[in-house]
Amino acid sequence: MKYLLLLTPFVLAACSSFEPPNVSLETDKQAFHMSRQQVILGITECEEAGTRPVVITAKRRINGIMSDVPVEVTCNPRYKLFY
Repeated sequence: MKYLLLLTPFVLAACSSFEPPNVSLETDKQAFHMSRQQVILGITECEEAGTRPVVITAKRRINGIMSDVPVEVTCNPRYKLFY
């Protein structure tokens, strides 16, 4: 028990000196939006493959109003919950 009490400050000091890695978010200056037909095609391809389509959007200023425009369609797995 004495050894545990003696080692506790060293263990806590080792944990507090952890520094997270330097991570930065890099984005493209231009994001090209998808047409309506491209979005529909992407969604149908995901559904035919048996996956769940997810539309990723970006904010774009159109006539002074911020609106969401589709940028990419990705396919995620379908999750089935069994009860």
